[in-house]
Amino acid sequence: MCRLFAIVAEQPKSPELPEIMAPFRALSRQHPHGWGIAWYFQGGAQVEKSPTPAFEDPRFMTTCASADSNMVLAHLRRMSAGVPSPANTQPFTYGNYVFAHDGTVRTREGLESLLPPEYRGRLRGQTDSEQLFHLILYSIDKGSCQYKVDCIRDAVSAVKENLGPGTTSFNFVMSDGERVYAYRSVLEDPDRFSLMYRVRGPTDKYPGRSVIISSQRLGRGNWNMIEDGTMLTVDRFLNIESYSL
Repeated sequence: MCRLFAIVAEQPKSPELPEIMAPFRALSRQHPHGWGIAWYFQGGAQVEKSPTPAFEDPRFMTTCASADSNMVLAHLRRMSAGVPSPANTQPFTYGNYVFAHDGTVRTREGLESLLPPEYRGRLRGQTDSEQLFHLILYSIDKGSCQYKVDCIRDAVSAVKENLGPGTTSFNFVMSDGERVYAYRSVLEDPDRFSLMYRVRGPTDKYPGRSVIISSQRLGRGNWNMIEDGTMLTVDRFLNIESYSL
């Protein structure tokens, strides 16, 4: 089980990010096998990550303070496959796509069997999360669906049609630089595999609105659980849409 985070803010650089990420970092005592933070700068995806525990690594908070972006994703790892290493640490990036996953996904023949050789060749680690990411990219690249949400639905459906024992959750956050996609689908222990969001209005301390997505509540406010089998999308203008997958 891992922990997921994403924020989309109206401000070019979210002023609340370091404060929000302090309690998120504290969760790394239970999820100690690596951390990663991804953001967008001058139109391109940037990532800083490490296989060390976030609570022991001062770079976690310095990265939060320097992430000059209104769209940021983060991940804390508690490994279920693969050793602690940079290649197995999330978020994963490819081009302008960023992806972080919480849970374990198994198929009868293995996720890699659903990938063509070109996409298998992109894999750098040993995790099912990275394989799921590239399966989604393959579905998008095929161009057989009009909208990315439909492509993601096709990829998830392909996995579920070949589901193997040991699958716990498809929960993930993903971004293409224009939107954040947050999906929750749980096969066991829904209390543990939670994914929720909060809409923050402007305050004297933090001007501008923001949408925060997290595996757990971070601070006060009205947190809304994403329903099982549902994808939430948030664009740069903080428009929120919900889809059943």
